[in-house]
Amino acid sequence: MNPSTTILLQEWKRISKQETTAIASREWTELNELLDQKNRIKDLLDDYDGDDYSETDMQLVSELIAITEQNQIWLQSEMETVRHQIQTDECSLNTMRKVNQTYGSQDGSSYWHSYS
Repeated sequence: MNPSTTILLQEWKRISKQETTAIASREWTELNELLDQKNRIKDLLDDYDGDDYSETDMQLVSELIAITEQNQIWLQSEMETVRHQIQTDECSLNTMRKVNQTYGSQDGSSYWHSYS
């Protein structure tokens, strides 16, 4: 048992909860920063053996797994929403390009200018 592992796992849990908030508010830059912080903690935890983890640590790990799974589900849902928005925006952009080709000016005047 090592109290350092408990402290690191508690910090991981705190960050995981912040990730939930970042996903819900679509703060992707913040989410990326939080993932970087968790990677640093993971690197520190890699220095410990299985015997260094207490029963409390194992309970924290179970909680972390549940939070991570839920975050993955929410992130997947948000990614689908963003993909749909990108597709909608792309369709709108293509439509605007077509409209611009039809109504856009040629040589500084519109098509109908030649009839006046």
